[in-house]
Amino acid sequence: MEHLFPSRAFHFVPSEHRSNTNKLKESIEIMKQDWDISAIKAPKYLPEKKLWEVYGILPKRGRNGKRERLRRKFNTKEEAITFRKDQQDEWRVYHLNTNVRPTHLSTLQESDAMNAFNLLKSKFPTDFQTRKLVDAVKYYCDHFDPNFGSITLDQAIERYLKNPKLKRTSKDHQDKTKQKLRNFSDAFDVRNVSEYSVDEIEDYIYDENKEWVDKTRSNHYAIIHAFFQFCEKKDWLVKNPVSKVDKPNPAMLEPEALSIPEVKKLLKVAGEVDNGSMLPYFVLAIFSAVRPSEILRLDWKKFVWDDKKPCFVIEGKGQRRRSVDMHPTCIKWLKPLSAKEGSVAPANAKKLFALIRAVAGYRLKITSLDPNMAKEWKHKLKDSNSEDRPTWIRDVMRHTGITYYLKINNDKNKTAMWAGNSPAIIDSNYRAVDGVTAGTCKQFWDILPKK
Repeated sequence: MEHLFPSRAFHFVPSEHRSNTNKLKESIEIMKQDWDISAIKAPKYLPEKKLWEVYGILPKRGRNGKRERLRRKFNTKEEAITFRKDQQDEWRVYHLNTNVRPTHLSTLQESDAMNAFNLLKSKFPTDFQTRKLVDAVKYYCDHFDPNFGSITLDQAIERYLKNPKLKRTSKDHQDKTKQKLRNFSDAFDVRNVSEYSVDEIEDYIYDENKEWVDKTRSNHYAIIHAFFQFCEKKDWLVKNPVSKVDKPNPAMLEPEALSIPEVKKLLKVAGEVDNGSMLPYFVLAIFSAVRPSEILRLDWKKFVWDDKKPCFVIEGKGQRRRSVDMHPTCIKWLKPLSAKEGSVAPANAKKLFALIRAVAGYRLKITSLDPNMAKEWKHKLKDSNSEDRPTWIRDVMRHTGITYYLKINNDKNKTAMWAGNSPAIIDSNYRAVDGVTAGTCKQFWDILPKK
């Protein structure tokens, strides 16, 4: 755990080695900046340059009296780790050969002792001098479990990804969890899961070199926190270090809904692209407020048409099932398009979704579109990345459906059950949305397919 040790520590010299005529200065005896190999930091990934950097402070001092610095960049993590290890070995020898101290302790033992005293001071800043190191060691011996904390980060991640609670979540959540934890692992050297500090995790979450918005930082925080909480329950560490890191607080955005002309244009384009294969997707998203991930899992055999209130059953967020009653407008659009069974959305739904948005006039880089699909619509995509085009708002179709459903029934509990959300969220996010009035509400539910 050498990388956890601070570089500034207390320096003690046994009294029997002091010369009566040449005593070391008290100020140096009490506080002296020492060096250990943890000053050469673990490799850090630089996403903008796609390189791994090793940075460190060396024991050698320059002419100005300050310690020299080390900074090297590598193409791979393995090269960086090897270089760091070689540098630690090389400068450890230099440090041992240039630091002769009058003590029976080896340099590593003395470093351990100094860092131990420093830990005591950080924990008991007002009375640390009354604390005895031997008492701390005795407590450690009495309570140490040889199996405690002996699992590496990668091993712990593998165990976490297989735990039953996570397996009960959606595949999308499992995939995102796996990816984010892999990214976290790649940012550090190999070590036990119990050896990650609060400062390291805080630096990872809030690293300004990462082009993350606050929402992304919050998502990473939540997954890493859940992972370390799992490790704490398994007794692989004493406390969850992420709990001491401030949680990112993404700013609440003003809820927005599609305008009536925007809804009409999206439905028109969805009916034209790829022979209308995506029209059911857009109808369900707009008039039943179904999440994109839910539509992709939805099968036609889940629809019941011969009931007083035609409905369908979906596997909702967190694998919670819910039944959704369809509004008459949704039924008029959807029933003629329905089948007895089979996926509601086509296999290439994500690519078609991007194309339809771009053809409908929303801003999208042409390079993000499937070139074979885009050929037919190139006349509509010449300026697809123009700043004059509006930016697509994530989940805006679902937000539109919820907003107008709440407008016609004015019941947050009913709307929450219908949309698979909480009443509190419905009340705070959808009660008052710009552009949504009694007049636009009637226009919205009167949008019907052409006969």
